[in-house]
Amino acid sequence: MLVTALRSELGVSGDHDGLLVADIRHPDAVESLLGSIHRGGGLPLVTCRADDLQAVRRLVTFASVRFPGLHACVEPLPGTPLCVGVISSLVDDIDADASTTPDNVLAWRLSALDLLREQVWSAVWLPSVAKMTQPAPGLYNHVRSWLPGSGFLAVHSPTREVSRARRARVSGVQERPGHALIHSPSRSAWVVDAVSDALGPVSVSELSTVRAQIDSFGTPDATELVAVPLSFHTQSRPRSAGIATCQACGIRHARPACPVCQMAASTDQSLVSPGVPS
Repeated sequence: MLVTALRSELGVSGDHDGLLVADIRHPDAVESLLGSIHRGGGLPLVTCRADDLQAVRRLVTFASVRFPGLHACVEPLPGTPLCVGVISSLVDDIDADASTTPDNVLAWRLSALDLLREQVWSAVWLPSVAKMTQPAPGLYNHVRSWLPGSGFLAVHSPTREVSRARRARVSGVQERPGHALIHSPSRSAWVVDAVSDALGPVSVSELSTVRAQIDSFGTPDATELVAVPLSFHTQSRPRSAGIATCQACGIRHARPACPVCQMAASTDQSLVSPGVPS
């Protein structure tokens, strides 16, 4: 489930394209959804924006008091609201198959989160830096935003930077073959075309965001862009030998520490994919 600020059409909790969502501004809605998952016998895998991590952890703690025995994995994600929603949906779609038992699905989902954190590219195009807070645009970009025809591409992940983006041309974007480009509904179609030309993705698709553009960026003219590696599904699958059961809480995972109780693992739990934190 994703806990974040939701656009009004989604209410305070519910389903967004198959992903359970709850509004961080409504603690009762978050706690109720956590309780529903818990009563159904599931372990909530809670994703959120990195900036919301402490607030979400508090909500999970309150929920565990309200629903004794409730445990949850809380996973902060980088990037814009669209990026956080895309990663959450992709990971939520991972399910057991011929090579992965249901008991190991959580370990696979956690490994996929780790891989996507490192390999996803996330940015937002804005017509001005006037209301931009992250990444910090700097005085030079503020001055440039006064010039006619200006626009700016703020990259949130994997590194944070702001560069000027004029019609039909963006700078500082490296090619990412083998990726899919996903973007929010845009009032400036040239932005998507220019970023697509720079990235060279396999596909380009539009997806609605869980949060309204004006709430996220102070303007309805923002365009969020996310590039996801198409190989994340297979590359993130952990080896069966690398998955262990936490001796404290019983969660099966492939990390050096339990994502629920933080107890250190006692076995070698390296992953298949190179470059993914082990």
